[in-house]
Amino acid sequence: MATGSGKTVVMAMLIAWHVLNKLANTQDARFTDTFLIVTPGITIRDRLRVLLPNDPQNYYHERDILPTEWMVELGKAKIIITNFHVFKQRELMNAGKLTKNILTQGTANSLTETPNQMVRR
Repeated sequence: MATGSGKTVVMAMLIAWHVLNKLANTQDARFTDTFLIVTPGITIRDRLRVLLPNDPQNYYHERDILPTEWMVELGKAKIIITNFHVFKQRELMNAGKLTKNILTQGTANSLTETPNQMVRR
């Protein structure tokens, strides 16, 4: 969708719809109250803060998506907004290029966290 076409507003409406339905029907697997929003960069991540119910400029209030009395319910949602960089495997120690080459020569890179370590982080 193009810039300014309302992607963030649609996301806010979907979040509100899911959360309120989940709280009303806790056993219904069609709904959720937990969201992970992965962005392509830090700037977009920061712009999407308006999807957090506790943000002073949240879209639920600013765009009149929900009545004020329902904001308490929406506040029970778990919303995490992050960028894809947090899913990249990190180096476990700082070392120069020569040191890394010597330590990892002929073996798997033990200086980088494993996929399981990244998931636990």
